[in-house]
Amino acid sequence: MNCVKALKGGIGFFTQIPIGRDLESFENLRKNLWILPVVGLISGVLIAIPSYFLFALNIGFVAVIFYILVEGINHIDGLADFGDAVFANKKFEALKDTKLGSGGAVFIISYLLVLSFSFQSLEFLGFEMIYAIILSQVCAKTAMLILLTTSKPLWDGLAKTMIEFASKKDLIVGVLLSILIFVSTILINYKFSFFLSILFSSILLTAIYRYYVLKKFGGINGDIVGALNCMVFAFSNLMFLILA
Repeated sequence: MNCVKALKGGIGFFTQIPIGRDLESFENLRKNLWILPVVGLISGVLIAIPSYFLFALNIGFVAVIFYILVEGINHIDGLADFGDAVFANKKFEALKDTKLGSGGAVFIISYLLVLSFSFQSLEFLGFEMIYAIILSQVCAKTAMLILLTTSKPLWDGLAKTMIEFASKKDLIVGVLLSILIFVSTILINYKFSFFLSILFSSILLTAIYRYYVLKKFGGINGDIVGALNCMVFAFSNLMFLILA
């Protein structure tokens, strides 16, 4: 029962779907962070299936807008703040500043261009593009899980709230769950065996990102976690295009 509430909390917290917005669901999410890959699976389905029909109508670029409608702009806002901090001398001030700077603008524009390109290109994969988008969301949420369970918070805030109950158990169970999701697609079709390499590549990207963040900032906040979600989602979609 707690797992169901945690899942509802995850969907309500990481998407715009109006469920699990109550305190009990959020508390269960905090205590069961391993559920994040499943949240990615569900949000991926919500994005991928409508996008497939948009591709069929040759309006695949609209899928990017639909993606934003499902996931919201919180992660993109985090990407913007992180982009400002990367190029700023006073990095902590940049993370806290609500104004959009040039660094943030570059990061957002680059992200949306990459997504538009990858979504348009995924159109040529046919039905397989559904797998690409769904599994890219699983990769993104797994990356967030890894960062949350292996890092310390910069200050009191959303990241500290999420990390409070994070454990190595969450990390191990969550990663194994992600692998299980990927393996299940291989069982459906053996030609999807290259999918696992995309998961492991996204984990490697997460490790590099974590190293950079801890070296430059000393910890994480909500913006840093949200930025990673965007980066891994875009990266994984591109990997599908390269390896497919």
